[in-house]
Order: sequence, then C-alpha cells, then structure tokens
Amino acid sequence: MKKSCVLVVVGVLLGAVAPLAAQKVKTEFDKKTDFSHYKKYAWGSNYIMTHQRPDDQARINTAIVDSVNRNLQAKGYVLSQESPDFTIIYEAGAISQGESSGQPDMLTPGGANWASDSLGGTPMDVWASNLAKLRITATDAANHSRIWRSFASQKMPMGDEKKFMKDLKNSVDDFITKAMKDFPVRK
Repeated sequence: MKKSCVLVVVGVLLGAVAPLAAQKVKTEFDKKTDFSHYKKYAWGSNYIMTHQRPDDQARINTAIVDSVNRNLQAKGYVLSQESPDFTIIYEAGAISQGESSGQPDMLTPGGANWASDSLGGTPMDVWASNLAKLRITATDAANHSRIWRSFASQKMPMGDEKKFMKDLKNSVDDFITKAMKDFPVRK
C-alpha cells in the first residue's frame, strides 16, 4: 500500500499522461531582472515529499534533476556548482483526492423505503485521483533574490503510477518541459 501510494504521488507530481486533466502551469518572475547575464547555474537543496523506498526516491530525484539539466543546457546554460550566476531548486509532492456524488432514488417517492419493493439506498459515484504539484525556483546567486518561479500541477486518476514509473524519463521530461517553457523570460 505505501509503495503504491508513493508512486501515485510521484506519477501525478510529474505529469504522467492522464485523461483526467491537463497540466496547469503558472510562472512568476522579477520584472526588473535582466536574464541575459545569467550563463551558469548550480543546484540548491531540493525537496520531494514521498513515502518511497530510498532507491525509488533516488530514481525520481535523479530523473527530475537530469530533466531540468537537459532543459537548461539545451537553452545554453552551463552547470557550475563552483561559480553559478543563479541557483535552481525544485519542490514536489502530491495529495490524494476523492470526490463523490449521489442521485436520489427517483422511483420511490420520498426517497428510499426499505419496506417497499425499492432496492433502497442512494446510488453513489466515486472518483479517486491524485493532485501532483511541482515548483521550480531560480534564485540569483549573488543577492539570493528569487528571479523566476514556475508552479505546475496535474490531476491524475489512481492506478496510472505503474505506467509512469515504466517510462520515468519521458514522463518527467514532458512535465519539466512544460513547467520551464517560460525560462528564461524574454523581454
């Protein structure tokens, strides 16, 4: 149960393909920042909230870091832990959600009547899903001010986590590409 729950968290978090809802992305940035002088970046401390086994959590962390690195390096940035212009971090997590609706028994006036020939009760529809969230933040290395931040989320039905883990690299890449599409900010 714990492993399944955790995989759901990560799967949703990183945007496994799901028919339930599209990925939502919101970006914030410092309007006074000139992004053209940023050339090198370093990683800060990341945070991922899961109950994964240590080896699975390490795989997921590696997939996120590698995907962000590929994204930044494709845009011309150089990884430099020693002398960065900006620092990048991510924070990720997910929450399980349940929704239900009921429809009254329309065949029996006044609702269910257990003494009649009614089947009684109220039919229920229940939907279970996970809401995954990822926040990526870029901070100026010199003055430690936040220069850019992206919030990404996606709702995913429960049960898709195994599919996500099988194709971890591509699933993470798709999510990160959408989350980072507005970095750097072009003025």
